[in-house]
Amino acid sequence: MPDESLDTLFLNKQIALIREGDRAARNEVIRRAQRRLERIAKRMIRNFPNVNRWANFEDVLQNALIRLLRALETVTPTSTREFYGLAARQIRRELIDMARSLSGPHGLAANHASGALIPKNGDPPSSVEPADMRIGDDLDRWRAFHEAVELLPVEEREVFGLIYYHGWKQAQIAELFGKDERTVRRWYTAACARLKERLQGDWTDPE
Repeated sequence: MPDESLDTLFLNKQIALIREGDRAARNEVIRRAQRRLERIAKRMIRNFPNVNRWANFEDVLQNALIRLLRALETVTPTSTREFYGLAARQIRRELIDMARSLSGPHGLAANHASGALIPKNGDPPSSVEPADMRIGDDLDRWRAFHEAVELLPVEEREVFGLIYYHGWKQAQIAELFGKDERTVRRWYTAACARLKERLQGDWTDPE
């Protein structure tokens, strides 16, 4: 359920102050958003367990907050809808960049054989634990998923982002957007179908 401290009325007042250059107002918005962003970061990491070995939610949260602060210096959301859309974009971009830095032949994960022990005779191990072999696949899936979300049409991306990244219900989104719930459901269903197609079925609807 959306945090009441970030409802439209609060944001409208704070955004008006932000437009006047009030840094305290900007920082207050970020402070109140931090708990929600923490939950989002934890959820993202949890969905890809092997990523836990190389990144934690504190890293994702800290970097996403920095991105959001920088974005607010040049972009002023005019509504709760725009604020959450902006926050979701910063989270996705942080996750994508983190996955890119970890994966690939020169990535951190590829250069740490944490599950393979070198025998005393110095010969390389004959096998690697299955969990270690899956790390690269998980990172690729992690990156591909968030990149696919970025490519969704605007309405579908906004609705999917509020549900997946922020934990909103369809009825709450309908009220926020000023649309009927059937329209929101249609956008969400379409977004899920596009993601499954782009990811070749390697994704499960979280609802």
